[in-house]
Amino acid sequence: MTTTRSILRIMLLGFLVSMNACIPDLFVSEPEWVVVEAGDHEPLPKRKTGVLIEPSELSATVTFDSTCIYDIGSVDEQDWNKVIGLGFVGSKDQDLGAAPHQVDGVRVGWRWNPQRQRIDLGAYAYVEGKRIDFKIAEAKINEPTRLVIKIDYGRKLYQVLGGTPIPFTHDKKFAYKTGLYFGGSQPAPHRIRVKIVY
Repeated sequence: MTTTRSILRIMLLGFLVSMNACIPDLFVSEPEWVVVEAGDHEPLPKRKTGVLIEPSELSATVTFDSTCIYDIGSVDEQDWNKVIGLGFVGSKDQDLGAAPHQVDGVRVGWRWNPQRQRIDLGAYAYVEGKRIDFKIAEAKINEPTRLVIKIDYGRKLYQVLGGTPIPFTHDKKFAYKTGLYFGGSQPAPHRIRVKIVY
């Protein structure tokens, strides 16, 4: 009974936080575009987030425009930004000292590749707090690209963009959608815009 109450409290808290920190599309002039301002890591207020119960798939069509071309220096050039994803919460051993998506979560990473003049796309996951990331595909600037994350609870596998499956260990069914995030360690060097259509 206590475990059930704890889970319900975490679910309610997550729902309230996501609703208070997110602005609905109907209040935005260009609802499909999500913007991170120069010097920030994420949109303020957050956009395109929400709560899901036992999601088996998260998908969106995403367009990176020319604002996604950036230069943050060679030291952090390989850092992944994030575009869509999930953080899982709700187990009795949930680490309350870390963001849930950095304990058990899966996202699509993106970064500008100056050599290829394209956007690198990759898997960016945390399993028991350990990060796993790798490149899977590329996208052209201004070309709508379908991004898909699949979650197989039976086999305990994440699959990002059809790439190599990533095994996970948790039994969590409650998740929240993570939105656009710039970084790595550095904030956006200028205004970044990404079109995200769920």
